[in-house]
Amino acid sequence: MKYLRVAALILLFFFSMLFFVQNHELLSTTVRLQLSIFGLELHSKLIPYYLIVLLAFVLGGFISLAYLLAEKIRLGSEIRQGRSKIKDLEEEVNSLRNMPLEDSGYTMDSSENQESRP
Repeated sequence: MKYLRVAALILLFFFSMLFFVQNHELLSTTVRLQLSIFGLELHSKLIPYYLIVLLAFVLGGFISLAYLLAEKIRLGSEIRQGRSKIKDLEEEVNSLRNMPLEDSGYTMDSSENQESRP
């Protein structure tokens, strides 16, 4: 499985580099980002497209990583709760197995015994 993961990373790197090399002219052009909200206008410095693409990719990776870590923590907690519940239930089953049987709850009246016979 580790080899597949390494191969996938190598392929991702290869195609990313191929993308950047084939689109070098377009990605080298600069752009100025602008935000106008509630009468406030913000402008950035001139930024090349490739930097925007690269930052978007890295930001997406970090967001995905944060989500996966949170999910792993949640599932780990759920597994611990499940194991704790299983342990409690196993202890309860073992305690019920070790209890002595009482005959008082299982006796039948002689009248009930005769009625059940045909």
